[in-house]
Amino acid sequence: MATYFRESNVINFYRLWLSTASSNFGDGLLRVLLPLLALAWGASGFEVSLVVASSYLPWLFGSLLIGVFVDRLNRSTIIRAANAIRVLATFALLVVTVADLASVALLVALALVYGVAEVAADLSSQSAVSQVVKNEQLESAYGRISVSQVVANTLVGPAVAGLLFGLTQAAVIGLICACYVIAGLSVPATPDSDQDSPEPWSPRQIWRELCIGVSAVTSNSWLRRAALSVGVMNFASGANAALLVTYAVSPGPLQLTTGEYGLLLSALGIGSMIGSAVAARVSQLLGESHAVAVGVGGLLTTIAAPGLSDNVWVIALLMTAGSAVGTLFGVKVISMRQRSVSNELLGRVNSAFQFVGIGSAPLGAAFGGLMASMVGIRPVFLCLSAVAALSIVLLRPWRREPVSVAA
Repeated sequence: MATYFRESNVINFYRLWLSTASSNFGDGLLRVLLPLLALAWGASGFEVSLVVASSYLPWLFGSLLIGVFVDRLNRSTIIRAANAIRVLATFALLVVTVADLASVALLVALALVYGVAEVAADLSSQSAVSQVVKNEQLESAYGRISVSQVVANTLVGPAVAGLLFGLTQAAVIGLICACYVIAGLSVPATPDSDQDSPEPWSPRQIWRELCIGVSAVTSNSWLRRAALSVGVMNFASGANAALLVTYAVSPGPLQLTTGEYGLLLSALGIGSMIGSAVAARVSQLLGESHAVAVGVGGLLTTIAAPGLSDNVWVIALLMTAGSAVGTLFGVKVISMRQRSVSNELLGRVNSAFQFVGIGSAPLGAAFGGLMASMVGIRPVFLCLSAVAALSIVLLRPWRREPVSVAA
């Protein structure tokens, strides 16, 4: 059955591509909307960082368990359910906003709900790619999906959210809802689990399967070092995301309007779009190891950019260039990881990888908010990028042993 889906026509891939792009557009709108709402409701800088951290928190506390379900259940069904939850959460957000029930605690709770749905949808989508394309097409497929993700999530989404926020918050919320509806309806059917006869749903069995995924990552030197490298990057990026809104939007130092802030974030999308479009070709020219190393330098530049200048144009230029180069790291690491793991383990290995890789982001967001309250925002950008650089040099994610992980 799985072979049929990998060899079927391209419609299944493009449906998955549309679903992923649409959900990422909603995510891009949401990641600007929630902190801006918190600011508009009078939240402090630390409270804003908590809202941002909450959206990432499920990667830390739920990704391992959700990964087991991704390998046991039909992945397209999980994606549809996750988007249905997002639609319900968006209706709740609309009610809170229209009824003027301003509460940072409500935003934190909704951010957690969105985060859980995002974990389920993203892990399922990543794992489903190998079910709709052949192994030799994985890098090309992830390159195309990466382009759509960055355009929707970091280019169009933030710009639209920032521009519409000053006009009508309800319009942003309605657009988010439409994105998740499209994402749920467009996802293609995927084959059921490759497990011949899944064990009963006992807590002991679930725990055993969870540990298999964790062990697959920890026992493989490259997977372990790559996961830690992504974790270090996302710790610093989480702090960057949490602090940038209060640093940029008036009355912050950059004195930007919400629309201008959305456009500043779009600099990341412009760079990522350019980088994703050429990532596969540049990777072939540079070679696997050099592509990963160069990508690391780009990501570090993006993280440090707000601390290197107080000129918004210089910051935007650095963010654009850094994200363009940094895309090499993301595309290459994902394709290398997916080729190293058998399909029946993908969900659990991806979740264990992201537990470290993305689970560090809420810790970074909270840590960044705490540090900024003591030493100021700008030094935090520089300090965390320097620590991340040192850590990556020690971890060397560009050095991979030719070992694959099988079930």
